Amino acid sequence: WLERTVSSSSNRKTFTISAWVKRSSFGFFNIFGQTDTSGSNMFYMTFDSSHQLYIIDYAYPTNNYHFITNRKFRDTSAWYHIVLAVDTTQATNTNRSKLYVNGVQETSFSTANYPSQNLDTWVNHTTYPVRIGRFGWGHTTYFDGYMAEYNFIDGQALTPSSFAETDATTGQWNPIDTSGLTFGTNGFYLKFSDNSGTTATTLGKDSSGNGNNFTPNNFSVAAGAG
Repeated sequence: WLERTVSSSSNRKTFTISAWVKRSSFGFFNIFGQTDTSGSNMFYMTFDSSHQLYIIDYAYPTNNYHFITNRKFRDTSAWYHIVLAVDTTQATNTNRSKLYVNGVQETSFSTANYPSQNLDTWVNHTTYPVRIGRFGWGHTTYFDGYMAEYNFIDGQALTPSSFAETDATTGQWNPIDTSGLTFGTNGFYLKFSDNSGTTATTLGKDSSGNGNNFTPNNFSVAAGAG
């Protein structure tokens, strides 16, 4: 998994997560999370054990907001481009959290509890490290699959067109260069393009210009299944 300590709380109301993911197997796999050590306070976005996308912001004993898609994501041969745009300052509750997959907004949920207006989420909280690929309070479930073109935008709620576009010839949804975006204080852009090592300045390097590098844990860049 990858981990980074947040040094400034920055904007806890407005942010965008954009990542390309491909599952290799099924299970409860974390895409993005910030939690305390006990699991009493947390934000995370994951594939759950029922193959649905599951998003929660939780402050014990209350769900601040909580979404589970009706749609199931069971194609292990497919890349999914997942974008979560949050802006709790919006007056209309349905505008405070928007989830997109491959450029299309998800509107069908088995659970849909929108955040209250001006909610401070646990995202960008200085006490809790950001973890990609692992839960943060002792769980040993890790993401099993691939990730690419991972962007976090601090302070803006963007649409998928900021990160991808439709190929005019093939109709395929493809990533675009995001280096020109304004990432904000805690924003980052993980390209995973430097496989010369497994350090925060190689595999975990932030290419946004912010230097918000991630520490890789238990990765290998040697040839083979590892």
